[in-house]
Amino acid sequence: MWDLPKGERFLPKTELSKLKSLYSIEQKTKPKIRLLCAIHRKKGESIDEIAEETNLKRRTVHSILHRFCERGVEAKDSIKQGGRPSFLTVRQRKSLVRYLEGRGPPRNEGGLWTTKEVKEYIRKRYGVKYTSVHVWELLQALGLSMQKPRPRHYRHPNEEDIDKFKKKLPGWYAITEREAS
Repeated sequence: MWDLPKGERFLPKTELSKLKSLYSIEQKTKPKIRLLCAIHRKKGESIDEIAEETNLKRRTVHSILHRFCERGVEAKDSIKQGGRPSFLTVRQRKSLVRYLEGRGPPRNEGGLWTTKEVKEYIRKRYGVKYTSVHVWELLQALGLSMQKPRPRHYRHPNEEDIDKFKKKLPGWYAITEREAS
């Protein structure tokens, strides 16, 4: 493990010119640093020399070079790490959205769902326990909003009254005629 090849024995199927061209093409920083380590190793430099040139720790340089020995040139890119699987499947999420959009909550006359009610529905229907914060994040990810529209004042005028008021303002016709022409 500590005896990594160097020079022509390091990445024997890859030429130094190919590593340099990959380095010049690469846009991302981390893969570029990894390729730089591989270029220096291909030139025959020691791990300590590479660590000093790249300003990385010796152990980091060794790990990078070891990855190149195992995976080849593809080691410049990180391996995508999968996350934790979702508790609800895609089909369950779709049915949840249909249910929430189709009906209001059973004991809420306002017709709006609360996170507590959605959390309880998910627990009963799918057997999955979520926290209220996670339910909120789930609803946002599904494109649902839990905000209630701001109510209008009971004395708020309708559109017709607003138009009548605007026409009484001095200079209203001058403004509208200028905008029309």
